[in-house]
Amino acid sequence: MPLKTLVKAGNITNLSDARYFAGMGVDLLGFSVVEGTPHYMEPKLYQEIRGWVTGPSVVAEIYGLRRKEDLERILEDYKPDYVELSPAELKLFDALPLAFILRVDPGNVPTQASLQPSYLLQRYDTAVASPYPSLLAIETKEDLERALHDPIMKGIALNGSAEIRPGLKDFDALAAILEELDAD
Repeated sequence: MPLKTLVKAGNITNLSDARYFAGMGVDLLGFSVVEGTPHYMEPKLYQEIRGWVTGPSVVAEIYGLRRKEDLERILEDYKPDYVELSPAELKLFDALPLAFILRVDPGNVPTQASLQPSYLLQRYDTAVASPYPSLLAIETKEDLERALHDPIMKGIALNGSAEIRPGLKDFDALAAILEELDAD
C-alpha cells in the first residue's frame, strides 16, 4: 500500500508489529537495541523477525547508549540502515558510520550541526522549524490531520506496542492513521 508520506514505526518489539507495519507500507522500522533500555530487542529475536519482514529500512534506536564503542557491536548484530538517537548520545560521536535520525525537544533543535542528521524526530504539537527534514511523532488520527498541514513535515513517526498475547493485537488506531495516508 503506497503511503502519501514517509512513515517511521518505532519501538517494534514483536513480529505482529513488524509484519503489520511492513505490510502497510511504512518506510522505516525502528528497534530498541541498547540492552537494559525499554523495549530492548535481543539480536536473536531481531534476526528472527527480520527473516519474516522485507521492505522497510531498519533503524537502530540507540537511546541510552553510554559508550561509543558499543555502537560497533550494534551495527554488526543488527545491520541497520539508520541509527536514531538524542543529543545525549550524539555527544559521544565525532562521526557516525551511517545516516541518522536525531530526536529533539523544542529547546534543543539544532540550527547547524557538525554531524548532519537525515531527519529530526519531533513531537507534532511542539515541532519547530529547522534546516533538517522533520518526522513528526503522532499518536492519533487527529494528530495526523494536524501534522499533515505542518509545513516542516517530511514524514510521520508512529510507535509499536505490546501484544495482548502472542499473535493477538489491536491495530485499530494504527489502521485509522495508515489508511488515512493510503495514496490509492
